[in-house]
Amino acid sequence: MTPSNHPVRRVARRALGHRRTTLHPDRSPGRRATDHEPLLGWIPPTLIALGVALLDWTTKLLVSLAIPMDELREVIPGRLAFWHVRNPAMVLGLWQNFPLGTRKVIAVVAAVLGAVVLLQIIGRGHRFPRSYRGWAWLFVGLVLGGMLGNLGERAVHWGVTDFISIRWGDYWLPPGNLADLALFLSMPLCIPVVLLEFIGRSRRGAEPAGEPATN
Repeated sequence: MTPSNHPVRRVARRALGHRRTTLHPDRSPGRRATDHEPLLGWIPPTLIALGVALLDWTTKLLVSLAIPMDELREVIPGRLAFWHVRNPAMVLGLWQNFPLGTRKVIAVVAAVLGAVVLLQIIGRGHRFPRSYRGWAWLFVGLVLGGMLGNLGERAVHWGVTDFISIRWGDYWLPPGNLADLALFLSMPLCIPVVLLEFIGRSRRGAEPAGEPATN
């Protein structure tokens, strides 16, 4: 058994979106020919995610050291404030009434499912035309960075440090953090990623590998 045919390697390549690895001389290779390129698409999202997570952890540490728990300090009067709270619930306060053990199981399951989905996006983004792959890498990097930021803190002590609050009318909105912001910013990016996937499917077998169709 060659290293490339090892079962674990085949499963990993399948999870990353690889399917066919044999080019047929009697048909146009289409985007599947990119399966023969070095699969380096995990590098840009990983660097983005690490940058987001490190920035998130650093800001949380600084806020924890500088602002007492439950204190609100206005940064831009009437607009933006740092409000130091500890959120024991999940995103948007979900499942806060569940026992701690149940919330930990939910967090682990959500993290595993999220990782599987992100791996699929990396594999499929690898097949996009080279000039468009950055959309997939940025989307995955922001989502993964947001996940790492909050899950990394939960691994140390169950609960997430939130501190960014915006005023809405007469009230200050419940605070969030930079990991939440990264997840929020990633949402619009899913639109071009999905559109590029559909475009790639429609052009499969009709264009050279890794490059957009030309007139």
